[in-house]
Amino acid sequence: MDDLTMMQLAYQAAQQADPAATWENPRVGAVIVKDGAVIATGYHHQFGHQHAEVAAMNQVEHQADLVGATMYVTLEPCAHVGKVGACADALVAAKLGRVVIGQGDPNPHVSGRGVAKLQQAGIAVTLLNQQGSTALNPAFHHFFETQRPYVTLKLAQSIDGFIAAKRGQATKLTDDQANVAIHQ
Repeated sequence: MDDLTMMQLAYQAAQQADPAATWENPRVGAVIVKDGAVIATGYHHQFGHQHAEVAAMNQVEHQADLVGATMYVTLEPCAHVGKVGACADALVAAKLGRVVIGQGDPNPHVSGRGVAKLQQAGIAVTLLNQQGSTALNPAFHHFFETQRPYVTLKLAQSIDGFIAAKRGQATKLTDDQANVAIHQ
């Protein structure tokens, strides 16, 4: 079982999360492997509740099995205390041997800090820099990368570029208006 295969399992776990339930947090999945076997999976279920890493660790019957294990997590573990404790601290306390991260977190409260905290504790870290987390959480990534909200516009437009402003009144979008609507 290679890193990419295990990370795919973590992405599948993250896909179980309801984006409306996890918002303002991203959807994240985690898989724990020990001696070549998957011993736990988890995902972030709801905003304000345990994150994927902790959810996966809580699935392990004997916490001693976490010592030296490898965790695959779709997004960099948080390193700050918000509604819940810092996941990076929980991974350090569990004495994991290795953490494989699908993608760094664009949130400035986390970005690089989770990786640094794990490495300072002697945990081997592999950052794959896959774009899977971006696909799982487009609004989250867009906001932190552009400082602008992710907006979806559903617009019915006639072939000649008109939309109905009011019943019976057609309005033509300018090229600039259409471009803004498409790119936001």
